[in-house]
Amino acid sequence: MSLPRKSYPIPALAGALLLTAGGPATAQETGADAEPVIEEVVVTGSRIARTGTMTPTPVTILDGEELALNGDVRLAETLNELPSIRPTQTTGNVNTTDDAQEAGTNFLNLRGLGIDRTLVLINGRRHVGSRTGSAAVDINTIPSELVDRVEVITGGASAVYGADAVSGVVNIITKDRFEGLSISSQAGIADAGDGEQYQIAITGGSNLADDAGNVWFNATWDRSRRAEARERGYASRNIRFAPNPNDTGPNDGIPDQVLFDNTGFIGTPAGGQVVGPNGELFRAQGGPFTFDAAGNLVSQDEGTLVLPFLSQGGDFVDLSQFDLLAVPVERTIVAGGLNFDVTDRITFFADGKVAQTESETDGQPTFNLGFDASATGIPGAFIQADNPFVPQSLRDILAAEGAPGFFVGRTNVDHGGRQSRSDRDTTQLYVGFEGDITDNMDFSLHYQWGRTDNTTEFINERINSRFLQQIDAVTDAGGNIVCRDASGGCVPLNLLGPTAATAEAVAFSHVDFVTEGRLTQQVVNGTITGDTGRALELPGGSVGYAFGFEYRDEESVTEEGFLRNTGALFATAPVADTAGGFDVWEGFAEAAFPLLQGVTFAEELNLEAAVRFADYSTIGDATTWKVGGDWMPVNDVRFRVTVSEAVRAPNIGELFAAVEQSNLFISDPCDADFVNSGSPNRPDNCSALGLAPDFQSNSEAFTRAVFSGGNPDLEEETADTFTAGFVLTPGFLEGFTLTVDYWDIEIEDAINSFPAQAVVNGCVDSGSIDNPLCDSVSRGANGNIETVSSQLINIASFEASGIDFEARYLWEIGRSTPIPGIVDFGLTGTWLDELDFFAQEGQGEPDREAGELGDPELQFNLRATWQYDRWTVSVYERFLSSQDFDLAESGELRSPNDTGTQWYTDLQVRYGFNEAVEVYGGINNAFDREPPDLALVPETRAFGDDAILYDQLGRYFYAGLRIDF
Repeated sequence: MSLPRKSYPIPALAGALLLTAGGPATAQETGADAEPVIEEVVVTGSRIARTGTMTPTPVTILDGEELALNGDVRLAETLNELPSIRPTQTTGNVNTTDDAQEAGTNFLNLRGLGIDRTLVLINGRRHVGSRTGSAAVDINTIPSELVDRVEVITGGASAVYGADAVSGVVNIITKDRFEGLSISSQAGIADAGDGEQYQIAITGGSNLADDAGNVWFNATWDRSRRAEARERGYASRNIRFAPNPNDTGPNDGIPDQVLFDNTGFIGTPAGGQVVGPNGELFRAQGGPFTFDAAGNLVSQDEGTLVLPFLSQGGDFVDLSQFDLLAVPVERTIVAGGLNFDVTDRITFFADGKVAQTESETDGQPTFNLGFDASATGIPGAFIQADNPFVPQSLRDILAAEGAPGFFVGRTNVDHGGRQSRSDRDTTQLYVGFEGDITDNMDFSLHYQWGRTDNTTEFINERINSRFLQQIDAVTDAGGNIVCRDASGGCVPLNLLGPTAATAEAVAFSHVDFVTEGRLTQQVVNGTITGDTGRALELPGGSVGYAFGFEYRDEESVTEEGFLRNTGALFATAPVADTAGGFDVWEGFAEAAFPLLQGVTFAEELNLEAAVRFADYSTIGDATTWKVGGDWMPVNDVRFRVTVSEAVRAPNIGELFAAVEQSNLFISDPCDADFVNSGSPNRPDNCSALGLAPDFQSNSEAFTRAVFSGGNPDLEEETADTFTAGFVLTPGFLEGFTLTVDYWDIEIEDAINSFPAQAVVNGCVDSGSIDNPLCDSVSRGANGNIETVSSQLINIASFEASGIDFEARYLWEIGRSTPIPGIVDFGLTGTWLDELDFFAQEGQGEPDREAGELGDPELQFNLRATWQYDRWTVSVYERFLSSQDFDLAESGELRSPNDTGTQWYTDLQVRYGFNEAVEVYGGINNAFDREPPDLALVPETRAFGDDAILYDQLGRYFYAGLRIDF
């Protein structure tokens, strides 16, 4: 296996550049010093192979060389930097209990419309999902060493590739023929001294039977270590918004809130804060009080209160010490395959892989509030006055106040942090035949099977009932401190002091347990492609076509365990097990019509169409289609347009998540006290329900049955998509290409759910009672609400639009400057015009996201690569436009209210000693740009989903070596 050449003649580079606008190329070298020769252009975004043309569907392509220049150990790290993809699941935002089961995964989210609306394919084929209940594919199961190129396809992709491609398709093309042996390794470390990464990959292969076949294998291992917030000053500042002391009132031009450094929750110190039964802090007696290491009652340093319970300075726990900016992940992937020419026309192929990922999280410890918040899974830690751990000085205060006891507000640092360990095993197998039926017709028939097993061990989780049992301590007849209820071997727990807990006491109320999930997928696909040859020729050439069928079976099951099922754990609502599945038969067809070629004002004029019919066992029939065309009036410019309708069938989790009942107090909006408090439509809608204007509800006296969870009656989401743009290749500027494409996506009947109160309010605040929310409310003969369904329904909508732009320029600088070599400039960007979410389609104002934190209006990547002889130097710039904290807020509400623009600079240098040995090194975030303040406040989850597009590791160094035999 030889290394890619490091010096390319300009004609070949220009040819490759043109292909980025319409498809990849297959090239060969006829000699050691020969220029690559373009053999065939295979158009992407389509199953039809065409020569010498481009598809109307916009496609962004990253080839293997460009991927290598990023120096990323994992493919997802590069893809998440594409302007069209919004980062979601990364190693930097899964360090919470809620996300622990997905630590070590990375899902792609095209256009910010959700990972379930982005279809990920491998070589045009589906791949088993990695999130239980969903078809979303974990990109970390794909070894980077095998990736030949990545195609990001938008506009009409659903008709070609199937459901779930509402926002588009990410098609990862892998290498399938190897000769020789290649070993690559890389290591890196952050400037802060953590976040180390190590990787080694071995790939080899050999031809068989006089090149009639080929067998290959790949083994990849990598490990990334944790990166901690406390190692970076910006990540441990503990900044929060609080009222501005200089604010003089509304509309004064002074921001209402400003940022304060060194803030924390003063009500939950490590030693515990004393709070009386009615919320009193006993200030008249010298409070608020806490406890020292010996358990003595002492005054607490409150610092400067900037909000109730929030102080600047003072005695609070610095929670940033528990934050990880990157969780540790270890990954092992073994893959292999073979292809063999059974006859001159038929090739057998088989390939498979096993990917294992292990990851960990480090979470914050449990805490108690100075009151009872059991509804959130945080019961109040109430200590009786006769508890033997209570010092006499506090007993005297309680007696003087007539209080039977007190609450302890506390961060339980001495109980240890909550952690998790996740193991994820993915197996994917493909086997099939492909070949020629005639000179103008090819076929492919394959079967694939995939399975993902997810196992997560939760460590040091608290069982609330045992915690409440053990903090109620008394002294027995022998003078020993015991639990008032000694059942189950209860060990008393002392909360009064920062190190008061014993290991035995913590062990009684804390537990480790395991959850499991499994997904399986089976697919049978048959496809025929070709062209009509001379049998049917249009003025532009033969008609291309593709048609076929696909059968798919998906199953998913989760076992959360009794403790999660019952909501017995700290700050955890009940989580039910889920089991379900579906199958679908699909038939698809596609045709490409070359209408004109080589005539005045029509060097090329092409039309294409595709349709896909599906029959689901769950939702029944669904149809998606697309129509597109491209027109090249002259050789230098091409116009293209695509119109399509896409669908997304509800996934297993949405359909089959267990329906659970809760009993809640709900205010009736049609009650005479509230009927005039909503929208202007409310009185008429309540009347249409048969309720009089003076209707008196009994809602304050009784709870209502509320049902939440999945919904087997869900229907498909539908999306209308439109793209239009042009490709410019001016003859006067050799090596330059510019593509600009406008895109628009409107999703209807999107799946969403509402809290019970929002359901009953939305029913009568809508334009009429003919809406899905009213169908979710059941009223009795007396008009009173009886039940409310808060299950998922097809009610929401999305509207997204923008402009994608790409430019490439290949410049042989040695022709016009003293500097030898070739410079390749590449620009990829997106301007986001709108990204609006309507919780209820056609009702109210949308939640606008374009320009809000996480969704910059303008984002682009710019790379300049200089190549000469054995040297390659890359400078990679990433730009993010300024983003507002919340577009719905007044500009006077907070300062800062925007992030400011952000630039990142990555550098890489490569040197090939010869055709077999290459070394390289690089620096990411070379100027050590810190995230903006708005990416650090808790409201963004400290590098959560919205802020994760900013680099949080800081300057990062890496080096690597590649050897080919």
